[in-house]
Amino acid sequence: MPPPPAYGSAPGMPVGDVGGSSNEELIEAIIDEKWNELVKDVNKIVAWKEAMTAHIERIEQRLNDLKGQFDQLHQAVIGKIGEYDKHIVEVGSEVQAMEKVFSKVLPAFTENIGELSRITARLKGATPKRSAPNPAPKMPNS
Repeated sequence: MPPPPAYGSAPGMPVGDVGGSSNEELIEAIIDEKWNELVKDVNKIVAWKEAMTAHIERIEQRLNDLKGQFDQLHQAVIGKIGEYDKHIVEVGSEVQAMEKVFSKVLPAFTENIGELSRITARLKGATPKRSAPNPAPKMPNS
């Protein structure tokens, strides 16, 4: 009958020193394998972080571009409003000038219209009514 397995060894494993080099190699292999998996995972996280950083930088650049465009649009709108204000003031001045001209000219126009109405009424009363024109005499056919 074979001797019982030594403490700390698995059945089918060679029986040797408890802290032997084969156990040490096995432990190092497991640690190396887990370490490599951890390094891969960390590298994936680093790559994701770099991709997100680049993405955020692009978004920030687009946001800054939009802000610049908005500022330009805002300045253009303010400029147009200033122009409209200037034109409205000019139109107001022109309307006031037209009001002054009409206030000076309108009484003369109304006086002239009244005078023309009186002249027209007088002429209508002074001339006799015309009758219908006489038809032209017929010429005999020769």
